[in-house]
Amino acid sequence: MDSTVAKIHSTVPVIATDDIEKSLAYYTSVLGFEFDYKYGEPLAYAGVKSGEAEIYFTFDPDLLHAVKEKKLNPEIFIWTPDASALFELHKNNGAEIIEPIADRPWGSKQYVVEDINGYYLKFAQPL
Repeated sequence: MDSTVAKIHSTVPVIATDDIEKSLAYYTSVLGFEFDYKYGEPLAYAGVKSGEAEIYFTFDPDLLHAVKEKKLNPEIFIWTPDASALFELHKNNGAEIIEPIADRPWGSKQYVVEDINGYYLKFAQPL
C-alpha cells in the first residue's frame, strides 16, 4: 500500500450519552472545551473542541446504560501542553478528579477526570 494513502492526521473519540445538551454544557463549562456543532432534530450528534482536539457525542442511551451498568469507564487520553494549569481549572470548576495530578513512570504528568457519562479522561503532558 502507498504510505501516503495510509496516513492519518487525527482521530476523534465519540462519547455515548443520553443527554447531548447536558454533555455539551459539562464539557464547555466544567472542562473548558469550546462548542463546535450540533446535528439532528431531535439532537443526535454534537461536538466540542479545544485547540486541534475534538470530542463528539452521540445520542445512544442503550450504550451509555451498558457502560454505567458494567462500570466500564472507557478511557480517552488527551495531551495538553500544561497539565498543571488545566488540572487547576478542572478542579476549580468542580470536575470529578479520580486520580490527582502526578508525574507518571511512563514519562507524563497526568491526572484523570470522570465525565458525567462515566468516561475517564486522562489529561497528560510529556515530562
